[in-house]
Amino acid sequence: MALTYEEIEQDWEVYWGAQGKPTSKTYDVVAEFYRKNIIIKILNFFLKKHFIEGQKVLHAGCGSGQVDLDANNYLKVVALDISAKALEIYKQANPNHFQVVKGTIFNLPFEEGSFDGIYNLGVMEHFTEDEIQQILAEFKRVIRNDCKIVLLWPPTKGITVNFLDLVHFVCNKIFKMNIKLHPDEITRIKSKAHAQSIIDKSGMKMIDYYFGIKDLFTQAVIVVQK
Repeated sequence: MALTYEEIEQDWEVYWGAQGKPTSKTYDVVAEFYRKNIIIKILNFFLKKHFIEGQKVLHAGCGSGQVDLDANNYLKVVALDISAKALEIYKQANPNHFQVVKGTIFNLPFEEGSFDGIYNLGVMEHFTEDEIQQILAEFKRVIRNDCKIVLLWPPTKGITVNFLDLVHFVCNKIFKMNIKLHPDEITRIKSKAHAQSIIDKSGMKMIDYYFGIKDLFTQAVIVVQK
């Protein structure tokens, strides 16, 4: 069953509020290293490939913003997240940020055609396919015609996905620790064809797809054009 807005907000407030606590400290260190040394490189590659310097783009579900350290230097990034705690961390990590907004990707607080593009990573997989269509409809509404959306989306065969699944299994099934390192990932990308089917339903077109060595096979990169 899909979560309510309040349940989604609470899930992420708990997640970001737990940063640095004993049960998540090791995970935090590993996640921060991954964001700052691996994922940021592939993100910058695709942002520079599909966006023009100085464009106003929406990071829809920005989280801690550790991956935006470079993007804030060449794009006007509007960072949006449902979690107030995440936005506090974002502002600390990005003192040169352009704009920070609290809101939900299901009902973006922006006028039609407000942005030259949108991107996010580690967001879409937390929702059902029906919910994803609602999100994509909002993305489509707030970007200008012919503009693009860059989505970094964990695939079922991703290395980090399989590793975290193993960690959860060992901790919770074997050691009965009842640990939840991140909110549930409901819809992981199964293949390029799966990604294509999701985007086709949105009325937009998929113009680029990548899954490979640039980020050590951890994310599928899906680029969509309105």
